[in-house]
Amino acid sequence: MAPAKAYATQGNIDLTSAQNSVGQRFAKVFCEAKMGGVNSETASEYALNNTYLKFVAFPDDEKYLDDLWSYTSKTISENCGDFVDIDDLKELEIFFREEGIIASNRDLYLPSFENN
Repeated sequence: MAPAKAYATQGNIDLTSAQNSVGQRFAKVFCEAKMGGVNSETASEYALNNTYLKFVAFPDDEKYLDDLWSYTSKTISENCGDFVDIDDLKELEIFFREEGIIASNRDLYLPSFENN
């Protein structure tokens, strides 16, 4: 289920909020897809498109992304570890970190609008 409304934010989201709104939701949607029989690449794209990860702005902080990934991967392992192997998690980490870098530099990826 996709969020009804999602808005790109210009302010950074704090780690606890990111864990709750991004990490937990990403893990849930990813696990649902994996348990439904899709491969990890498709599951990660599905999770990206059905969570807030593509709409939030993260601080440009490597530790922040490390902590968020740690939380998210732990949640995935706990919720669907039987459907995910170590290679899946490695590939997912690369994908998640790439999206995290985009979220840390959201201003480079979002259009800017000027008031005339």
